[in-house]
Amino acid sequence: MLNETALNIAFPHIMLEYSISAGTVQWLTTIYVLVSGIVFLISAFLIQRFSTRKLFLSSMVFLIIGTIVSGVSTNFPVLFAGRVIQAVGTGILVPLVFNSVLVLIPREKMGLVMGIVSLVVLSAPMFAPVLMGFLMGVMDWHWFFLMVLVFFVATTILGLSLLKNITETSHPKLDILSVILAAIGFTGIIMGFSGLGDYGLSLNVTIPMIIGVLSIIIFAMRQLSLEHPLLNLHVFKYPFFTIGIIINVFNVMVVFAVVILLPMYLQNALGSTSFIASLVMLPGSILNCFLPILSGHIYDKHGSRIVISSGLALMCISTIFLAHLSLSTTLISVLIINCALFIGSALLMSPNQTNTLGNLDPQDYASGSAIMTALQQIGGAIGSSLFVSFMTFGQQNYLQNIVNPSSTQEISGLISGVNFSFTIGAMLLGVVFVLSLFLKHGAKST
Repeated sequence: MLNETALNIAFPHIMLEYSISAGTVQWLTTIYVLVSGIVFLISAFLIQRFSTRKLFLSSMVFLIIGTIVSGVSTNFPVLFAGRVIQAVGTGILVPLVFNSVLVLIPREKMGLVMGIVSLVVLSAPMFAPVLMGFLMGVMDWHWFFLMVLVFFVATTILGLSLLKNITETSHPKLDILSVILAAIGFTGIIMGFSGLGDYGLSLNVTIPMIIGVLSIIIFAMRQLSLEHPLLNLHVFKYPFFTIGIIINVFNVMVVFAVVILLPMYLQNALGSTSFIASLVMLPGSILNCFLPILSGHIYDKHGSRIVISSGLALMCISTIFLAHLSLSTTLISVLIINCALFIGSALLMSPNQTNTLGNLDPQDYASGSAIMTALQQIGGAIGSSLFVSFMTFGQQNYLQNIVNPSSTQEISGLISGVNFSFTIGAMLLGVVFVLSLFLKHGAKST
């Protein structure tokens, strides 16, 4: 999961090195979460069809090859290809982790254990830009992939030595048309959001968006009509599942926006080095590492609503503060606001996942886990694309009446764009906070 967002802190350097725009460079993160999200959609089939050990080994092979390709890349297309290969490995591995927890862990302990899983799966993308920033203080960003490669090889050896098969395999059929529809749908939607800032509501945006939405509608209708669907969408009849998925998606969208936009603001507006930007992001990442365990314990004792709603409220307030950044904002202020936002995210994520998945019937675990992890990744991809587009739109709106803007005006435009993007994020979190008030712990009502 370190791979998912590690390059975010290096985006300004990659933009200069490969002469690409912010809208192009963000695809290094967007394609990662998009491809892994599409693979997540077929994870229910993979878990039923192949053994735990085979899936683990396959995921590690993809991750190792993709990491090597990314590490030796000398241009954007090769780096992009490496990210795609890595994403396939992530797409196989993450749902396998969640399904293993659901199979092995008693329900009364699931909140705590899911918190530990969240520590790994959710905190790594937050910590990765910080780690990359530290490394870039002494070496080129390519070396990050060598470090990760060492861990992948060691993990593969360890996993093959200790990992056991925990599920029974069968021979389900994979509906290829459903996979194609989902891939077209999510790709179209994300392409539309990606172009929103540069093109507005032009054909470059509306055509991919319409194709994407129509494909997702057809995909959903097909799942509801098939005898053996790719995903059992009937789980959405449970209010706790539907609300939980919405909360999860919007939380991830905002978090991905923060880990992309804040480093840009710190480096391009405040003039910080990548190392200093990493130090500013570090405390929030550390808090995000350990709080899921505490929030999982609170969930086991007191239920879902209080901890999830509190986390969303804290995130919303923090994002409002991020919407008022300026050239005079101090680094310590950014650090504190970032910490508050990640505390809120850490408080809600593990309890929300546990409440959303843990209350499903056992036969729905695989589909529920696939839906949550896939939409979590797609939410991250949409968040990356949409909020960068919001930033671009706000920046262009600020500069539209300025002929030959100076460097100071360019910086002010960037800050205006960042503020506009976070304003939208705060509004979305406010809506999701209201939704969270309708959660009922363990209530499987329709």
